Amino acid sequence: MNLLIETLNALADHVLGFAWQMLWQSSLLIGLLFALDLLMRRKVRPAVRYALWLVVLVKLLLPPSLALPTSPGWWMHSAKAMPAAPRSTSVVVTYGENDEAFLPVASTPSFPAPPPPSLTLAAWGFIGTVTLSLGLFAWMLIRWQQVTGEARRAAEAPAWLNELLSPPQHQLRLRLTDRPQSPPVCGLVRPVILLPRSLAERLPPSQLRAVLLHELFHLRRGDAWVNCAQALLQIVYWWHPLLWLANARIRRLR
Repeated sequence: MNLLIETLNALADHVLGFAWQMLWQSSLLIGLLFALDLLMRRKVRPAVRYALWLVVLVKLLLPPSLALPTSPGWWMHSAKAMPAAPRSTSVVVTYGENDEAFLPVASTPSFPAPPPPSLTLAAWGFIGTVTLSLGLFAWMLIRWQQVTGEARRAAEAPAWLNELLSPPQHQLRLRLTDRPQSPPVCGLVRPVILLPRSLAERLPPSQLRAVLLHELFHLRRGDAWVNCAQALLQIVYWWHPLLWLANARIRRLR
């Protein structure tokens, strides 16, 4: 039990140092991207700004100790001072003819028993962070199962609706749902477009084709994978306040 507590305390100290470096480095990057996005919003296409914002996700996947000369961590890293060379001291002991060397008898010192180790404040914070992250991950899996079940229960789209996608997409399935919602792309390996039945019955074929092509572009650009990466990073870094704003901006531009 004592070994477990000591391991948790040491791990919490390591994670705390990692979290602090990641917090200030990514916060500086997010603040810079917010300023660039504000300056370029009327001059640069949203696709380019969207690609710039994806740098935040790449940063969160890299260790904060990776400091290049172009990053602030390179210039703010303090150089470690070289230890001074130890000074050598020589001692010469001489005895007279009638003198004898007196060596005191070594006595075994008695030390009080150390108190049992206890969890530090950083360790309790680490346990709480991991617990909340696991809870958010479990909620993500539940929502994933709900969306997968909804896509499985949806009806197959008629042939005339599949023909609107020209050329035909063999890896893409089109299904009709009775729920009133916007058409989403579901799934990573075998994607499905859930089209509301009311939308399919109300819109003319030309507008339906535009809707389907819109979702097809999301699929070809890999937005479903990016959205999944955003969700996983948000689960790990849920304590990062600016990351919530950055993820909302990424989804808005997408």
